[in-house]
Amino acid sequence: MRDSRNIAIFSLSRLISELGTSVFRFALSLYILDLTGSASMFALVLSFTYIPGIFVNIFAGVFVDRSNKKRIMVITDILSGVSILLLMLMFQFYHDSIMLFIVYAMVLSTLQAFFMLAVNASIPNIVAADKVAAVNSSNQSIGALISILGPVIGAVAYSKFGLEKIFLLDGISFILSGFLNMLLIFTVRKEHLGAQKPYLDSLKEVYSYIKQRTAIKYLLTIFVIINFIIGPAISLILPFIVYQALKMSPEQLSFIEAALAVGVIVGALLVSIPKINKFITNKIFILIQLQALMIMLWMFPKWPIIDTNVHIVIMVGYMIVLALTGVFNTMGNIPMLSYVQIYIPEHMRASILGVVSTVTTIAVPIGMWIYGAALEVVDWSYITVISGACLLIVGIIAHRNHDLREFFNQTIEPETVRAPGVREADMYKAKVTMKSEN
Repeated sequence: MRDSRNIAIFSLSRLISELGTSVFRFALSLYILDLTGSASMFALVLSFTYIPGIFVNIFAGVFVDRSNKKRIMVITDILSGVSILLLMLMFQFYHDSIMLFIVYAMVLSTLQAFFMLAVNASIPNIVAADKVAAVNSSNQSIGALISILGPVIGAVAYSKFGLEKIFLLDGISFILSGFLNMLLIFTVRKEHLGAQKPYLDSLKEVYSYIKQRTAIKYLLTIFVIINFIIGPAISLILPFIVYQALKMSPEQLSFIEAALAVGVIVGALLVSIPKINKFITNKIFILIQLQALMIMLWMFPKWPIIDTNVHIVIMVGYMIVLALTGVFNTMGNIPMLSYVQIYIPEHMRASILGVVSTVTTIAVPIGMWIYGAALEVVDWSYITVISGACLLIVGIIAHRNHDLREFFNQTIEPETVRAPGVREADMYKAKVTMKSEN
């Protein structure tokens, strides 16, 4: 009963706030383009949304682990809403100030970085372990649905109501989301580990934990490579191929990207089924290999039998390939994230997830820069094949790696960091008590 209630509240909260944010961000991009006529200026504003998150994820995980995560979720959502409403007031006087939007981007990015750390670390506290994948599936489905609806609603709202009304909508959505989060029922494990360590010692403990576990180091490397390849592939290479190289229309590109989102929803729904999720957990790296094959198939317009002038055939082909890419990506990501959330000790869960978020966040812009330069000098078909081949090799190596296989076969959560000379089995003896957090 508690799990169903929490899942419903949590999903509704995410849908409200993330849809409002998606609508706002799309409308803001149109406004900045109207104001400056420069895509690079919008890219500048967008780049400032990455910087605070990187620093927050590195250093704030310990703070989140030590704090009431429910309170952090509520406060950061409400503060995000209040900051946007303040921005709406300042917009009246500085409507042509790019600096205002840069400051807003950094403030909101900082607040949401704290929020996402608390959310990802809290999922095992709001549902039972066997429901963690269902919540992550719900998150993925909501994100995919919003990626379809957000730009459409944003474009209509911007043309009909203007940016100020959208400020109001986004601000209210965040505040409403914060009040909904107050209704969540948390169950928190309190570990009997003695007095709380100094902050710096706790930070060192996190990196010691990662250093001692070969499987987690391998996973971090895999996360970096996947995000380095797939992030730029979807956001940069795919639009370049469809819109620039093949001269297809923006509408056709939107259908192709929508197919990816549909694939994500289908994958999330499939993996939310317990039997499928259990079956997939030990086959995550096979799914990475399947994603690699899908990316290699992006070069199918180069096949001699394909007439590139028949855009409808190419569009349908890409829609099928991208839908399958979304299915495989989601069916791999959700069990991987869910397992890590359950496996990592609660007292350092946010810190570890912060490290994961940092390395993956850094990987995406670096990948975009390198791929952007490569597209200037190398034919796009070679880039897709090489990228897919690299990802395929990573998936094969990971699937055959003994440490990773053992990691995803463990069923007990270690509660402490292993000291030199301490056996792995001794790490599981820490006792926990259950306490309701309100």
